[in-house]
Amino acid sequence: MKSEIRDMESTVYRFFRALDARDHAGVAALMAAKGTWVRQGTPLVGPDAVMQALEARDPERVTAHIVSNLWIETATATEARARFYMTAFETRPGQDTPQMLGVRDCVDDLILEDGMWRIWRKESRRILPAE
Repeated sequence: MKSEIRDMESTVYRFFRALDARDHAGVAALMAAKGTWVRQGTPLVGPDAVMQALEARDPERVTAHIVSNLWIETATATEARARFYMTAFETRPGQDTPQMLGVRDCVDDLILEDGMWRIWRKESRRILPAE
């Protein structure tokens, strides 16, 4: 079970790594076929919807998402729930200092699909500053 837990955690880390690298196809590939990402209050269902939303991001915006306090709350052979905090930073052209956007309390529900852990549902709520 230890290697499965690492694979589940890796899905979370790889998602944010790809997001910050602007690897939109890599982010979309981590979504389950009918997975939902509640992004900025809007549910994006499936990899195509995720890809379309990410392609609309400001190309001059640079982000860094820092994941901490990650733990697998529940897990079976085919489903899991990951909980963690995520702190987001951004910079834009002409900005010398990154701006902290906030800290979010996150829940990723994962599913084993085609032999790979993918995101079934991703959602979060901002805790700092409070929503």
